[in-house]
Amino acid sequence: MEDRSIKKYLEELSSPSPTPGGGSVGNLLLSFSASLTAMVCGLTKGLENYIDDLKDLKDKFLNLSYEDEESFNSVMEAYKLPKNSDEEKNIRKQKIEEALKGATSIPLQSIRLSKEIIPFLNILIEKGNKNAISDIGVSILNLKSGVLSCYLNVIINLKSIKDKNFVDSVKNEADEIKNYIENWCDNSFEKVVNGIIGE
Repeated sequence: MEDRSIKKYLEELSSPSPTPGGGSVGNLLLSFSASLTAMVCGLTKGLENYIDDLKDLKDKFLNLSYEDEESFNSVMEAYKLPKNSDEEKNIRKQKIEEALKGATSIPLQSIRLSKEIIPFLNILIEKGNKNAISDIGVSILNLKSGVLSCYLNVIINLKSIKDKNFVDSVKNEADEIKNYIENWCDNSFEKVVNGIIGE
């Protein structure tokens, strides 16, 4: 991910290749949120010490974006395995299940990690540089969109996984975090809008 320009990434994204795809973009949106939050901290006196933590979060999301692509490629490779005998069919099923679980774990990690941006945004909503309040709003929107994007990638992978305990556990966790983030973002975005128009 780090050696790509934005132009190259968008060219790859708009190509017929399935990677990079929605999961990769979801993590990119989360990295935008962390980056914008870091920027506003840098523009706010007394909050500069938060910048390094937010840049670390940004890097984690960028790495997860790349890992999402790799995990999807692993799923595709598993589906290409031979299935000429019962043994081959069993091995193929096992490899597909393992690959799908791996592909599910990446966006789930992203959803979990997304919560770490919120404490910084809470501080900025209260104390952030008022001239950058719209940037706080954009960060919130990217946080919400990134989480919802990753959530979609979790649930679409779960559809093909046979391990019911795994499916139920992951779905419950993803639902809980997604609902929390969505509600927080909606409420916080309204605070930002009201802050801009002076209500």
